[in-house]
Amino acid sequence: MNGKKAGSVFKMTHMQKKRAIWGVLFILPWFIGAVYFFLIPMIQSAVYAFSDVTLTGTGSAFEFIGMKNFIYMFAQDPNFITNLTGSVINVIYQVPVIVIFSLLIAIILRNKFRCRTLVRAIFFFPVIIASGVVITILREQVMMAATSITEQQQAYMFTAPSFTFFIEQLGVPESITKIVQNVMNGFFDIIWKSGVQIILLLAAVNHIPASSYEAADIEGASAWEKLWKVTFPLISPTVLVVLIYSIIDSFTDYGNLVMRMVSSYFDKGQYEYSATIGITYFIMVLLLVGFVNFIIGRRVHYAVD
Repeated sequence: MNGKKAGSVFKMTHMQKKRAIWGVLFILPWFIGAVYFFLIPMIQSAVYAFSDVTLTGTGSAFEFIGMKNFIYMFAQDPNFITNLTGSVINVIYQVPVIVIFSLLIAIILRNKFRCRTLVRAIFFFPVIIASGVVITILREQVMMAATSITEQQQAYMFTAPSFTFFIEQLGVPESITKIVQNVMNGFFDIIWKSGVQIILLLAAVNHIPASSYEAADIEGASAWEKLWKVTFPLISPTVLVVLIYSIIDSFTDYGNLVMRMVSSYFDKGQYEYSATIGITYFIMVLLLVGFVNFIIGRRVHYAVD
C-alpha cells in the first residue's frame, strides 16, 4: 500500500511539473515581448533622459547631465505644462462620457431587435480602422493640421454648430461653456473611441443571470432601480476595467498634445528631451491610473459563487 501511495504521489508531482512547464511556455512569448519591447526601451529612455546626446559619425555620444532636462521641462518649456493640463482636462470630461455612452449602448444592444448584429458591427468598426494606417492618414490630414508644437491645438473630425452664444445667455461660466463646446465637438471622436468599451460592457451585461432581474421584478423594482441595484453592481468589475482602459487610451491617443510633443522632438533628433517628456508622462499616467483604481476599486462588487 505504501508503495502504491508513493507511486501515486510521484505521478501527481510529475503531472504538476508538466503543467508548470506548459505554463512557463505559455507566458514565455509575453515575457520576451515585455523585456524586449518595454523593459529595455524603458532603460534606454532613462539613460537618454539624464544625458546630453550628441550624434556622431559612428553613433551617439552621451554626457551625463543629471536632472537638467527635467528642470527645463517643468521650469522653462512653455508648452509642456500647458499641453499636460489640456490632456488631463480632456480626460476628465471625455472618459466619463465615453463610459456612460458605452454602457447605454451595451444595454441597448443586449435587447433583441432586427439587424442587431449589423448595429454591433457598426459600433466596433472604428476599432478596426483605428488599428491600421487609415487612422494615421486621417489624423495627419484632418485632425492635426498644425506644423509645429506651438501651433498644435485640439482638432475634431466634425464640429458641432456653435451654441456658445445661447449658453452664455443662460449665465453659464466660461469654463463650463468651453467644456460643453468641446464635448459637442468631440462627440464623433467619443463614439469613435467607444468600440472596445461597448464590447466589454456588452459581454458583462450578457452574463448577468436572468434570475437576478426576475427576483427584482418580484420585489417590484422599477427599471431605474434594476439598473442601479442589479445591473451596475454586477458589471462594476468590467466598468473599472473600461474606465482604466479609457483613461490610458485618451492619454495615448494620436491627437494627444503631449504625445505629439514626444513624437515631434524625436523627429527633430532631440532624443534626450523626447525621452524626458515620455518618462515623465508615463509616470504621471501610471500614478493617475493607480489613484483611480484605489478609489474606484474599493467600491467594486465582486460576486462570490
